[in-house]
Amino acid sequence: DKGYLPIDKHHKESVKPEGKYIEFESWPYKKVTDYAKNIIVIRLLASELKDAVVEVDGKKKKLNQGKLQIVFDAYLETDYESRWETKPIFYIIRLIFEKYVFTPFLSGFEKNLKNDVYHLKSQIKGYLNLFQYYKR
Repeated sequence: DKGYLPIDKHHKESVKPEGKYIEFESWPYKKVTDYAKNIIVIRLLASELKDAVVEVDGKKKKLNQGKLQIVFDAYLETDYESRWETKPIFYIIRLIFEKYVFTPFLSGFEKNLKNDVYHLKSQIKGYLNLFQYYKR
């Protein structure tokens, strides 16, 4: 919805006696400007996953049951093409520019990034809460 491009960094799945274990990490990003980029790191850990058959409205559905942990980290990366790091004087100018001139713009970008993460969290939470009303 928000225009992020997903990059899957890590996926690991194993079967243990207590159930299936899944590790997943994704780094979706969105270029805000030519200078700034939003990055959201999503880490998902699912453990003790087992198949469960649930009857909903007279129909049987196959779902998973287990423990799930999702961690979100968000970063605002500036100068992601390293244009201002070619010479030491450019690096110093960039630091001064970001600290004194570009601060209002960067704080706006950070606010939008926080809103995107909160939106993603609420969407996932809403999706997962759909299944709490199924009879077991």
